Amino acid sequence: MRRKNISKATYYYRQKKVREAACMELMEKQKRGTGLVPDGWTQLTEAKSVTAGEGTLDIEIAGCHILANAQTDLELLARVCRILRSL
Repeated sequence: MRRKNISKATYYYRQKKVREAACMELMEKQKRGTGLVPDGWTQLTEAKSVTAGEGTLDIEIAGCHILANAQTDLELLARVCRILRSL
């Protein structure tokens, strides 16, 4: 910090001011409804949430394809995963 003739107190004061300005900008963006997306970026639409029992888990490892859902036996799935890990 001393290389640029800036005291430690000045450095931390300026850092605090930059943080405050960033927080104020984020608050303004939230009020306008633009959210937390930085300038120059695009907000993607939110993915539809899937509750337990509706979705499936699709696993593919080295040509092996496993499809699991809420009715899949967890012990069997654990055994299959251990076998795949050992390959």
